[in-house]
Amino acid sequence: MNSKMIVRIFRLLSAVITIYALPSTGFVTPQTTTRAPMMTPSSLGAGLELVDPSYNLAIGAFGVGLAGGFLEDLRDARGEKLLTAKPFGALAVIFTVFSLFLAFQTTTLRFGFDDDSFSLVKANGASIGENVVVGGENKWAYKSFKNYDFLPSADFPILVYFREDQTSVENREEVPIVVDALEGQVHFFPAISNVQDLKSEFEKRGCAHL
Repeated sequence: MNSKMIVRIFRLLSAVITIYALPSTGFVTPQTTTRAPMMTPSSLGAGLELVDPSYNLAIGAFGVGLAGGFLEDLRDARGEKLLTAKPFGALAVIFTVFSLFLAFQTTTLRFGFDDDSFSLVKANGASIGENVVVGGENKWAYKSFKNYDFLPSADFPILVYFREDQTSVENREEVPIVVDALEGQVHFFPAISNVQDLKSEFEKRGCAHL
């Protein structure tokens, strides 16, 4: 892995942290003010298929946290910690906590595909409510897709990216990561599902891709 790829990966990891730390269209926090009723398979909607979760991103973040903890404890010849101890210690704490949060989201959320739309739902297929930033349900028609991608790549996914024109112009928001110059609202999600299956579903459903 060359230095440019390493830099790009760390930039993406920083972007993922930003997604969770600040409100954005990239990740939608499930509504907690109301409790949705438990749904049975027959009530999930005809043809709804849920993509299997993947804990790879959570495990990777935990690994970065462990590495930070190791580097934080490095000492010089006099047995004193290096000047880099505090930054690496902070890195260890941030990524360890972040990995637990990713694991929680991976357990509780799913990407879903039905006859005409892609959606973000709870693990049991129930709706997570409206998008808190741009409004509307977290469900997008396949025909509204302008592009989708996996960053930095489908073989090493950290973020799932897509752009759609379903969101009305007046409700669209700027986002920190853009990989195309098309019209529409950009969304990005941490790669908390089996990305190869997700990619296969995008292709099968005819979602636009540059």
